[in-house]
This record gives sequence, structure tokens and C-alpha cells, in this order.
Amino acid sequence: MKALSELLLSTNGLTKQYGHHKAVDKVNLHIKKGAIYGFIGRNGAGKTTCLKMISGLARPTAGEIEMFGCKGKELERIRSRVGCLIEAPGLYGNMNAYTNLKIKCELFGIRKKGYIEDILETVGLEGVGKKKTKHFSLGMKQRLGIGLALVGEPDLLVLDEPINGLDPQGIAEVRDTIQRLRDERNMTILISSHILEELSKIATDYGIIHNGSLLQELTSEELMKRCSERIEIELIHPEQAVPILDRMGFTNYQVTDKSHIHIFERLNESANVNMELAKAGILVNGISITSEELETYFLNLTGGNQNA
Repeated sequence: MKALSELLLSTNGLTKQYGHHKAVDKVNLHIKKGAIYGFIGRNGAGKTTCLKMISGLARPTAGEIEMFGCKGKELERIRSRVGCLIEAPGLYGNMNAYTNLKIKCELFGIRKKGYIEDILETVGLEGVGKKKTKHFSLGMKQRLGIGLALVGEPDLLVLDEPINGLDPQGIAEVRDTIQRLRDERNMTILISSHILEELSKIATDYGIIHNGSLLQELTSEELMKRCSERIEIELIHPEQAVPILDRMGFTNYQVTDKSHIHIFERLNESANVNMELAKAGILVNGISITSEELETYFLNLTGGNQNA
């Protein structure tokens, strides 16, 4: 868990219930300032419902949201610091990008010279001219949607599945836009997706949600370590192997559950490890060199290939 002073947003027991169905069940998120937080889950896992509650578009059934040090009724006065793109962007198809942004700026009382041009440049749409948005590609529409969410200069940007349905070029464009917002504006970004492989290219932290419940929160480094190449040992009492590995000089290993140890170094010594454990009378059920694709890790965590 992140130190409280680092947190820009946290939730405590966040729950949303529709009748007898809990779309979101006691979710505790911890998002630090300056993070790109990848919120991962299959379709129907509860991602959009969570983001709607955080953005003020839905009221929680139970639980609490804290942002910028405010919670409860205090949240209303800091909502302007949150920009969001939930589901498809609402665009006026017969207008160009500039005019779409101008309408929102007028609603916000923003008349600063060059303001709209700056947003268009930030999202990579400075060269679209008078082209009507109904003729935009899906990727261009998503980037304009992000541009609309930037009106008012929010500190937190909430994006719901912004790469869903995009072709590889569109995905790359949206990904570059998000990276630039974080790097150039020090913006904190909460982005949901069901495509872990794509988010892994930009996210600094992750929350994995399944059937309304948060399964894990982990950093990018922790995720990569769990998916990296390793010696995987299966045995009945892994804690008995720890002193043997220590004596052999291993330092980069982890007891991952009640029957497995993962070793992330000296991968050519698996036979030696097996021999030393056998000498100590420790029964090894299996030992192998293995690694895991990110998507495989995600699918295994959320119950295989079945639909949520």
C-alpha cells in the first residue's frame, strides 16, 4: 500500500449494488500522484461502474472515495479537478474539432487565447483543420474525447477503455497522447482496459478487478517480475527450502503460494537446486524453467478463458 502522503485518490469499501447484483464489491483502490494506473478487467468486471463513481457520474451504494484530501460532501468542490472520458466521446459530428472544444470552453467560461490550439496540439489533432468530426477515424475521435476531458486543466484524468476497438495505429496514437500528458503535465491518469498487453507499455501501476472485486494491486515492476523467466519449484512445504536456497547464495527468489517457489536468477542451476533439496530430504514434486505472457497471467488470475 502506498504511503498516505503520496495518494491522490483512494477508495475504501467502494460498492455499487443494482437490486441483488453487486457490480462493484468493496473495492479499495490506491492511486498515487503522477501515476498511470491501469485498471484491468474483462468486460462486465465492474471497471466502468467504478470510474463513474470516481467521476461523480454515479453514487456509491456504500464505501468512500477520497481525492485530493477531500471526501464525502467535500468532493463536490474539487470535481473540476477531474476530467473524464467514460464510454464513447460525445461529439457534434457536423462540427470540426476546434468548434467542439470551443463549446466546452464556453461552458467552463474559458476564453484564453490559444487555449484550444494548445489542447489540439497536445492530443495530436492540430492539423485536422475544418474536417468534420463525423469523418474522423475512431482513434481521432478518442483523442478529441481526451481533449474535451482536458478542458479546465484537470489534475486527474479518468479514461474508460479509450483503446477499445482501435486499429494498431489508433492504439499507438492514444497511447502516445496519454504518455505525453503524464510526462509534460505531470497528470495522474486512471485508465481502464481489458487489454493488459497494451496497458503494460505505459502503466506504472495496476489494479485487477474481476466480478466486481479487486483481486490485486501491483506496480509495473512487480507485474513484470511475476511474468519473467524463472525457475519454478513445486513442493509440499516451500518454507523448508528457504534455508537451502539461502545457503546456496540465492537472493532473488519468492515463495509465491503454499506450494511454489520462484527463483529469478542463475536459471542454469535448476538441476543443482533439485539435487541440494533432495540431499536435505525435501521432496520436490516438480521443477522447471518457465515464463508467462502478460495476457496469460491476467487470464489465469481471472479464471481462464471463460467470459465474465
